[in-house]
Amino acid sequence: MPSFTLRARLRPQSGFTLVEMLVTMVVMGFVMGGLANIFISGSRASSDGQARLTSQENVSVALTRLEYDARCAATATLLNKSGSNGGGVYLTIPAWCTHSTGNVTWCVSSGKLVRYGGATTCTGTGVTLASSVTSATPFSCNTPAVTGALPQLVAALRVDSGGTSDATSVTDYITMHNDSTAACS
Repeated sequence: MPSFTLRARLRPQSGFTLVEMLVTMVVMGFVMGGLANIFISGSRASSDGQARLTSQENVSVALTRLEYDARCAATATLLNKSGSNGGGVYLTIPAWCTHSTGNVTWCVSSGKLVRYGGATTCTGTGVTLASSVTSATPFSCNTPAVTGALPQLVAALRVDSGGTSDATSVTDYITMHNDSTAACS
Protein backbone atom coordinates (compact mmCIF):
# COMPACT_ATOMS: atom_id res chain seq x y z
CA MET A 1 0.00 0.00 0.00
CA PRO A 2 2.76 2.49 0.62
CA SER A 3 3.81 2.41 -3.04
CA PHE A 4 0.27 3.48 -4.13
CA THR A 5 0.26 6.60 -2.00
CA LEU A 6 3.74 7.47 -3.11
CA ARG A 7 2.74 7.21 -6.77
CA ALA A 8 -0.34 9.37 -6.16
CA ARG A 9 1.81 12.03 -4.59
CA LEU A 10 4.35 11.96 -7.39
CA ARG A 11 1.69 12.19 -10.11
CA PRO A 12 1.74 15.61 -11.81
CA GLN A 13 -0.91 17.96 -10.51
CA SER A 14 -3.55 19.14 -12.96
CA GLY A 15 -4.16 22.91 -13.55
CA PHE A 16 -3.92 25.65 -16.13
CA THR A 17 -0.79 26.57 -17.97
CA LEU A 18 0.38 30.16 -18.33
CA VAL A 19 -0.56 30.17 -22.02
CA GLU A 20 -4.11 29.00 -21.24
CA MET A 21 -4.48 31.73 -18.62
CA LEU A 22 -3.23 34.44 -21.01
CA VAL A 23 -5.58 33.33 -23.80
CA THR A 24 -8.52 33.29 -21.37
CA MET A 25 -7.66 36.77 -20.09
CA VAL A 26 -7.40 38.20 -23.63
CA VAL A 27 -10.77 36.71 -24.62
CA MET A 28 -12.37 37.99 -21.41
CA GLY A 29 -10.84 41.44 -22.08
CA PHE A 30 -12.55 41.58 -25.48
CA VAL A 31 -15.87 40.47 -24.01
CA MET A 32 -15.69 42.97 -21.14
CA GLY A 33 -14.61 45.75 -23.52
CA GLY A 34 -17.63 45.04 -25.72
CA LEU A 35 -19.97 45.06 -22.72
CA ALA A 36 -18.49 48.34 -21.47
CA ASN A 37 -19.02 49.87 -24.92
CA ILE A 38 -22.66 48.76 -24.91
CA PHE A 39 -23.25 50.27 -21.46
CA ILE A 40 -21.57 53.57 -22.45
CA SER A 41 -23.65 53.76 -25.63
CA GLY A 42 -26.80 53.11 -23.62
CA SER A 43 -25.88 55.84 -21.17
CA ARG A 44 -25.31 58.34 -24.00
CA ALA A 45 -28.60 57.39 -25.63
CA SER A 46 -30.36 57.90 -22.31
CA SER A 47 -28.78 61.34 -21.88
CA ASP A 48 -29.74 62.34 -25.44
CA GLY A 49 -33.31 61.14 -24.89
CA GLN A 50 -33.55 63.03 -21.61
CA ALA A 51 -32.26 66.24 -23.25
CA ARG A 52 -34.80 65.85 -26.07
CA LEU A 53 -37.62 65.23 -23.61
CA THR A 54 -36.64 68.27 -21.53
CA SER A 55 -36.62 70.45 -24.66
CA GLN A 56 -40.05 69.23 -25.68
CA GLU A 57 -41.48 69.80 -22.21
CA ASN A 58 -40.04 73.34 -22.05
CA VAL A 59 -41.46 74.22 -25.45
CA SER A 60 -44.85 72.78 -24.50
CA VAL A 61 -45.00 74.78 -21.27
CA ALA A 62 -43.86 77.96 -23.03
CA LEU A 63 -46.40 77.66 -25.85
CA THR A 64 -49.21 76.88 -23.41
CA ARG A 65 -48.42 80.06 -21.49
CA LEU A 66 -48.10 82.06 -24.73
CA GLU A 67 -51.50 80.76 -25.85
CA TYR A 68 -53.09 81.96 -22.61
CA ASP A 69 -51.70 85.43 -23.24
CA ALA A 70 -52.31 85.65 -27.00
CA ARG A 71 -55.85 84.25 -27.12
CA CYS A 72 -57.15 87.13 -25.04
CA ALA A 73 -54.88 89.85 -26.48
CA ALA A 74 -56.47 92.79 -28.26
CA THR A 75 -53.32 93.44 -30.28
CA ALA A 76 -50.06 91.68 -31.02
CA THR A 77 -47.18 93.79 -32.27
CA LEU A 78 -44.06 92.11 -33.61
CA LEU A 79 -40.76 93.41 -32.23
CA ASN A 80 -37.22 93.21 -33.62
CA LYS A 81 -38.53 92.48 -37.09
CA SER A 82 -36.58 90.70 -39.77
CA GLY A 83 -38.82 90.62 -42.83
CA SER A 84 -42.29 89.49 -41.78
CA ASN A 85 -41.04 87.72 -38.62
CA GLY A 86 -40.13 89.14 -35.26
CA GLY A 87 -37.80 88.20 -32.46
CA GLY A 88 -40.46 89.26 -29.98
CA VAL A 89 -44.14 90.08 -29.67
CA TYR A 90 -45.84 92.71 -27.53
CA LEU A 91 -49.36 91.74 -26.46
CA THR A 92 -51.96 94.22 -25.24
CA ILE A 93 -54.28 92.32 -22.92
CA PRO A 94 -57.58 93.93 -21.80
CA ALA A 95 -58.33 94.18 -18.08
CA TRP A 96 -61.37 91.90 -18.31
CA CYS A 97 -59.27 88.84 -19.21
CA THR A 98 -59.35 86.50 -16.22
CA HIS A 99 -56.27 84.42 -16.91
CA SER A 100 -53.82 87.15 -17.84
CA THR A 101 -53.83 90.87 -17.23
CA GLY A 102 -51.69 93.80 -18.26
CA ASN A 103 -49.39 93.96 -21.20
CA VAL A 104 -46.74 91.34 -21.78
CA THR A 105 -43.81 90.95 -24.11
CA TRP A 106 -42.42 87.64 -25.31
CA CYS A 107 -38.87 87.70 -26.68
CA VAL A 108 -36.15 85.38 -27.84
CA SER A 109 -32.81 86.74 -26.71
CA SER A 110 -29.53 84.98 -26.03
CA GLY A 111 -31.13 81.63 -26.87
CA LYS A 112 -33.93 81.96 -24.33
CA LEU A 113 -37.68 82.50 -24.70
CA VAL A 114 -38.52 85.05 -22.02
CA ARG A 115 -41.87 86.50 -20.88
CA TYR A 116 -41.72 90.08 -19.59
CA GLY A 117 -44.78 91.19 -17.62
CA GLY A 118 -45.80 94.82 -18.01
CA ALA A 119 -42.98 95.55 -20.43
CA THR A 120 -43.16 96.94 -23.96
CA THR A 121 -39.62 95.90 -24.89
CA CYS A 122 -37.34 92.92 -24.45
CA THR A 123 -35.54 94.36 -21.44
CA GLY A 124 -35.85 94.07 -17.72
CA THR A 125 -36.56 91.10 -15.53
CA GLY A 126 -38.53 88.32 -17.15
CA VAL A 127 -39.38 84.67 -16.72
CA THR A 128 -37.40 82.26 -18.90
CA LEU A 129 -39.73 79.54 -20.18
CA ALA A 130 -37.47 77.79 -22.70
CA SER A 131 -33.74 77.75 -23.21
CA SER A 132 -31.51 76.65 -26.09
CA VAL A 133 -33.86 78.36 -28.56
CA THR A 134 -32.20 78.59 -31.97
CA SER A 135 -35.02 80.50 -33.74
CA ALA A 136 -33.95 84.16 -33.79
CA THR A 137 -37.30 85.43 -35.13
CA PRO A 138 -39.97 82.86 -34.27
CA PHE A 139 -43.03 85.15 -34.26
CA SER A 140 -45.18 86.18 -37.21
CA CYS A 141 -48.76 87.16 -37.97
CA ASN A 142 -51.21 85.20 -40.06
CA THR A 143 -54.53 86.48 -41.34
CA PRO A 144 -56.58 83.60 -42.75
CA ALA A 145 -58.12 84.23 -46.17
CA VAL A 146 -61.59 83.41 -44.85
CA THR A 147 -63.87 86.44 -44.50
CA GLY A 148 -64.36 87.36 -40.84
CA ALA A 149 -61.56 85.09 -39.63
CA LEU A 150 -59.67 86.26 -36.59
CA PRO A 151 -55.95 87.02 -36.84
CA GLN A 152 -53.42 84.50 -35.65
CA LEU A 153 -50.10 84.86 -33.91
CA VAL A 154 -47.68 82.24 -35.25
CA ALA A 155 -44.89 80.96 -33.02
CA ALA A 156 -42.34 78.76 -34.80
CA LEU A 157 -39.81 77.62 -32.23
CA ARG A 158 -36.77 75.45 -32.69
CA VAL A 159 -34.99 74.32 -29.55
CA ASP A 160 -31.70 72.44 -29.70
CA SER A 161 -30.42 71.34 -26.31
CA GLY A 162 -27.35 69.43 -27.31
CA GLY A 163 -27.00 68.56 -30.95
CA THR A 164 -28.95 68.26 -34.14
CA SER A 165 -30.48 64.95 -33.04
CA ASP A 166 -31.89 66.66 -29.93
CA ALA A 167 -33.59 69.51 -31.81
CA THR A 168 -37.30 70.08 -31.31
CA SER A 169 -39.29 72.17 -33.77
CA VAL A 170 -42.88 73.23 -33.30
CA THR A 171 -45.16 75.73 -34.99
CA ASP A 172 -48.28 76.95 -33.21
CA TYR A 173 -51.04 79.07 -34.78
CA ILE A 174 -52.71 80.95 -31.93
CA THR A 175 -56.04 82.54 -32.85
CA MET A 176 -56.62 85.83 -31.06
CA HIS A 177 -60.15 85.34 -29.71
CA ASN A 178 -60.57 88.72 -28.03
CA ASP A 179 -63.10 90.16 -30.48
CA SER A 180 -63.45 91.07 -34.13
CA THR A 181 -61.14 94.08 -33.65
CA ALA A 182 -58.15 91.97 -32.60
CA ALA A 183 -55.09 92.84 -34.66
CA CYS A 184 -51.67 91.35 -35.29
CA SER A 185 -49.01 93.43 -37.01
